[in-house]
Amino acid sequence: MNFHQIKIFYVVAQQRSITAAAFDLRLTQPAVSQQIKALEKELGIALFERGGPKLRLTQAGEAFYRSTATILHAKDEAERTIAELGAATKGKLILGANTTGGMYLLPRIVRAFKESYPEAEIIFQIESTEWLYEKILENVIDLALVGGPTEDRRFGVEAVCLDRLALIASPSHRFAKGRKVSLHDLGNEPFIVPAQGSRTRQLVERGLKEAGIAPNVVMQLMGTEAVKRAVAANLGIAFVSQYAVEREGLPAELKVISVDGFELKRDMELIYRKQKYFSPVAERFREFVHAYARQHLPIPRARRAVLKSVR
Repeated sequence: MNFHQIKIFYVVAQQRSITAAAFDLRLTQPAVSQQIKALEKELGIALFERGGPKLRLTQAGEAFYRSTATILHAKDEAERTIAELGAATKGKLILGANTTGGMYLLPRIVRAFKESYPEAEIIFQIESTEWLYEKILENVIDLALVGGPTEDRRFGVEAVCLDRLALIASPSHRFAKGRKVSLHDLGNEPFIVPAQGSRTRQLVERGLKEAGIAPNVVMQLMGTEAVKRAVAANLGIAFVSQYAVEREGLPAELKVISVDGFELKRDMELIYRKQKYFSPVAERFREFVHAYARQHLPIPRARRAVLKSVR
């Protein structure tokens, strides 16, 4: 038995016809029939019931058909992996990111990576951090960029850059008239926050609680951009990632306000499933993220995993 025979059997089983299979395979009908007979002789069992306008698989043929689908898929995967090893930048990479990582950081990193490695195929999805955790463990996503800390030991975690949260207000808000505000000033202000489950919201609420401030939440919205629009309309104030406002053209739409003696910050982390095999293009991208961050982004507070090859 060889892959040539398996492929012929698979196509005949799909088409239920020697003639149609021969056409698809660009072989003669006698050649296809000969290979099927040789395969049945080697296996010692009939795979097809002859007679009638269409071939029918025997019970053994049905079982063998399911096995050949797996064998051919495994062969295709093996060939793809070997091809990627020979051309480390031509593979597919599936990335994930939360809102901050996906809207404000990952696109610029991917753009820079594609400039150096244009043949790489990159797909990325912006979802909640919890959703990304699930898909990484299912091996649906190769790598994700999220706001830390990620404490689940099932993940490999590498700090990429530091993210400070900025307090923003409308230029018409009273906070915009001064250079700084105090923590006490925040207590009576209406706050706009992202929806439940947002890592940014969790960081803000935890930080304010530890400082003795109970935020007056008047609005929760899906995503940072919606929060920024509501703040620009002077419906309240909000904390957002520094990356979300660094290119806003301030003070036309939003103004960043300094809070005396108070700072919220976190590491942006590259996460992946532990013991994951990284394809050559994934390993190349992983190294590129850290090189890009060293040149263009704030240094993280702590590197919680040392970057090293896992190939």
